[in-house]
Amino acid sequence: MKPAILLYGNCQAETLTTIARAIPSLQSGLTFKNIAWYVNETIDWTGARGADFMSDIRVVWEQVDTGPVDENRAEMRRRLPGDCQIIRFPPLWITTLWPFIGNDPRLAESKRYFWTDTIAAQLAGTDLSDDELYAEYMRISTERMPNLDRRLRLDLARWRANDEAANLKLADYVLEWFRKTRLFYTVAHISAVPLYHILRSLIDGTEIIKPADRLKARLELDVMLRHHGGDNYEMVPVHPLVAERLGLDYFDPNERHRYYGHRWTHKEYILNYIRWAPYIGGRA
Repeated sequence: MKPAILLYGNCQAETLTTIARAIPSLQSGLTFKNIAWYVNETIDWTGARGADFMSDIRVVWEQVDTGPVDENRAEMRRRLPGDCQIIRFPPLWITTLWPFIGNDPRLAESKRYFWTDTIAAQLAGTDLSDDELYAEYMRISTERMPNLDRRLRLDLARWRANDEAANLKLADYVLEWFRKTRLFYTVAHISAVPLYHILRSLIDGTEIIKPADRLKARLELDVMLRHHGGDNYEMVPVHPLVAERLGLDYFDPNERHRYYGHRWTHKEYILNYIRWAPYIGGRA
């Protein structure tokens, strides 16, 4: 039986699992398993995630934050074999790039646009032409744009707090790179750039992977992710004023952003969001 590495975490850990399974030099000697955790979801600890699933685990790559240890995490830790190596890493997220995320009452009926925009939500039902409606959104959002330096300081404080619970520290990495290259597609969906950084670091720290295999895996990972999109099925455009004030090197005002089966500009995304319009390949 091949030893297994368990990834425990949110959708970022699921993507890391998929990529790790595809690394050629690790396929013959390791199995990668995943347990996804989300708020209020129940894990089947007696069936699919029972004793057989846990028996061959030798390493855990555990995504952690500063929140309390919930029942699922406590149960996962209790079921691990005693000699497991555990490497903990924080989730990546940012609110500074999308400062208007907040409440939208329409989410109670549909998760169609999960990454909310409170300014756009306030304009729902407004009877204006496309150009007039977008202009009104830009006027109000510009007037209400918060202090982004303060927002970044708050994000950074939370990132550093999460780092305290982890072996792999990511706060300084995000702070250094988020302006230079696109790390995020939404508040919590990330590109291939941080996925590579995280997975390379996890591989380097894993004791059951031999040093020569680590080097080979890093080289293979570099090739695999060179043109990988990351979790890019939902790309929420950054507000042009946010990009300007933060000095985002990669920002292109004419870029089209993937949103399931569509490629939308910022204007098109905002208009569809305001009208809660259906889209190809998404939620009802």
